[in-house]
Amino acid sequence: MNARAFALAALLLACTVPARAAEHPDYSGTWKLDLKASDSVDDLLKAQGKSWVERTAARNMAVIQVIRQSGDTLGIAVHTSVKDRDDTLRIGGGWEEKDSDDSGKVRSRTDWDPDGTTLVTRTAMTLKDGVPAEFIVRRTLPDPKTLLQVIELRFDDGRTLTARRVLRRVE
Repeated sequence: MNARAFALAALLLACTVPARAAEHPDYSGTWKLDLKASDSVDDLLKAQGKSWVERTAARNMAVIQVIRQSGDTLGIAVHTSVKDRDDTLRIGGGWEEKDSDDSGKVRSRTDWDPDGTTLVTRTAMTLKDGVPAEFIVRRTLPDPKTLLQVIELRFDDGRTLTARRVLRRVE
């Protein structure tokens, strides 16, 4: 009887592993930045070498993100009044080298946190002043109509700048 119970438990456990992957949240949709609910990104932009004019424009800029999630791929189209940008994130694909308009060549990877509900993108970069840093974006869905992005800029000297960005589903 114990051997049967053990075999049944092992079978049930094995069957739940693939089901866990299906539990990852789906970020697909159109999301609009809620400036009032979000933190300022001024310090992050300043640390990245952005000018006062660029930082001032970012304070009140409407941002729309259109996200399409399919399997282990996340396509993100970011639309602003100044610039549009498209990015493709490969979840669990390891480090990829990419070209960045602002930072030249960067290395980036996207993975699920161990809890399976938070998507983490890490980008290793060199800032304009030559300082190495890591840019981290943690995406979660606290509810079906809210996308929370916690952005960190970690410097090699141990300093960290953080900002929360709240986006609301519009579609």
